[in-house]
Amino acid sequence: TFTAQLNATALDVKSDVNALQKIQEMGGLELVMPGAFAESGDCDSEAYDGRTVVDFPLTGVSVTLPTGLAGDFNAMTFSEQIPGPTLRVTQGDVVKMTLTVPDGEATPHGNDMHASQVTAVPTFGAVQPGTSKTYCYIAEVPGVYKYHCSGVNVAAMDQHVLQGMYGIAIVDPIDGYSKLMVEKTAVNANGDTVRGRQFYFGDALEFQLQYNQLYITDGNYDQSKMFGHQHTLTTVNGQALGYVPNEIHNLLNNGDVNKNIFVLQPWNSMDLKQYQSQLMFTPTGVHNRIFVENQGNEPVFFHIV
Repeated sequence: TFTAQLNATALDVKSDVNALQKIQEMGGLELVMPGAFAESGDCDSEAYDGRTVVDFPLTGVSVTLPTGLAGDFNAMTFSEQIPGPTLRVTQGDVVKMTLTVPDGEATPHGNDMHASQVTAVPTFGAVQPGTSKTYCYIAEVPGVYKYHCSGVNVAAMDQHVLQGMYGIAIVDPIDGYSKLMVEKTAVNANGDTVRGRQFYFGDALEFQLQYNQLYITDGNYDQSKMFGHQHTLTTVNGQALGYVPNEIHNLLNNGDVNKNIFVLQPWNSMDLKQYQSQLMFTPTGVHNRIFVENQGNEPVFFHIV
């Protein structure tokens, strides 16, 4: 039941007709992509002539990884890492992405690169175990974009992405990044408060932060937890509690390694190097650029203290 507004007249429409049956009677649906997405992903396009071509090979493979707090989990990865490798190109470059799925992989994988204007499905589609596929596109718009597994032609995409098959593509502006202008106030020799401006070059100290969640039961992805918004862990760059200082950071606290500088330190020992979280250190007076991407199923409320 729904109410529609047509020529200022409210219409109540009630129907028990099966929607799929009705679509069949109408002859089905024909999906027409807009012109911007009509590119085929062919790597032989004349539009690529004279441009820089950046190869970006990825491997779609399942591995077992530690969560640090919830035991091991069965992960799906790009090139055996979470997040996948970062793609960094300049606006106008051609990206040549090749996805290889090795023999023995339990499921096909795909790739959807949001920096492209190419449809991942059906253009790219699922890559079967023991095969590879390649597609190309021009990175036309600067920014930071996610790329992710498109599942098996979209089916089970949530599982593949939330088990770790995601990464980012950074497209730098062709004319570089803008200068940074910071306004500050000061008291001059006459005792007046005046406004001053400090300019910084476009070059910056950069950070990449990718957020996601793990929905796990017995080491496996649990879709019911995802639909119920009951995440097991939240991750930063693939690691739970990615901001939590390791014991090594206690040395900053007057060298007292026995005094925690943060109340929650699950990986406290300096010997556990594979689990060390890292604080984000930056000198004062330095231009910073932070690339933030939400790869998960929940909102990210990012801020700097």
